[in-house]
Amino acid sequence: MVIKKSTVSEYRKRVCAAMNYIDANIDRNPTLEEIAREATFSPFHFHRIFKAVVGETVSEFTRRLRLEKAACRLCSKADVDITKLALDYGFSSSQNFAKAFRKHFDMSPSEYHNSKIGNKDSNNENALSLSACYNTSVFDDLLISERTNTMNAEVMTLPDYNVAYVRKLGAYTKEVCGQAIEEIIDWAGPRGYLINGQVMGIYWDDPDVTPPERCRTDACVTIPDGTPSDDKAGINIQTITGGEYAVCHIEMLPNDFQGAWKDAFKWLVTNGYECADRPCFEMYHNDPKTHPEGKCIFDICIPLK
Repeated sequence: MVIKKSTVSEYRKRVCAAMNYIDANIDRNPTLEEIAREATFSPFHFHRIFKAVVGETVSEFTRRLRLEKAACRLCSKADVDITKLALDYGFSSSQNFAKAFRKHFDMSPSEYHNSKIGNKDSNNENALSLSACYNTSVFDDLLISERTNTMNAEVMTLPDYNVAYVRKLGAYTKEVCGQAIEEIIDWAGPRGYLINGQVMGIYWDDPDVTPPERCRTDACVTIPDGTPSDDKAGINIQTITGGEYAVCHIEMLPNDFQGAWKDAFKWLVTNGYECADRPCFEMYHNDPKTHPEGKCIFDICIPLK
């Protein structure tokens, strides 16, 4: 009998699928068996494999994600119904939610809300845009001076995007984002996917809420339907869900990505839109090293309810 061996990249691919499934179904607490089935693992050993790759058990990851999504909601709205919020994120009661929240954040949901509202006007504002990693040697020589952002925003209906991606866990820094974008570009370029493909970056977590070492970044490129994953290269496939998005078109020197995210979310709030519980992403439209002024041209895309 020949025993099939799974490579490290194959494990990572399937665990990424499990993480995505948990994220998409966070409101209903999917069972361990259901998650394992989605990732094509045997439930018997799945929790051990998940912890070996992610550093948390499935239950620890799920609970943290639920609490962090609830915390983001507390940050984004002036008036929040705590009981409804608890039920929306799979807690059986506001009391259970408050107990878990205090244990995780060392304060009650109301205290957290009061400490954040009015002081936070962006989501992912500490993220380093992946567009800044196309040619870091050029950017390192640029003077960090006054803000140079220009932004136009509108609500658009975006399609589903079939993408190949590289996922990194860690703080949104040049090192983490740069490695992700370098790997996806090196893989996509020789295969011709950069000719007509769209390069994108997904930020799954809010660095003001999620511990930096747990933040998830995906560097992506759109690919034709039916393109297989490349387990040897650590390249996986996923779909970015389309729908209504606030699309904020940015042109800027790479000196104020925090400001770009802040402007995008200020526009969202000012115009009365509410963010859906799906990740924001960036869509890149140029290679800054070819721009006469070294500018990054990209869209910040925020999913709407």
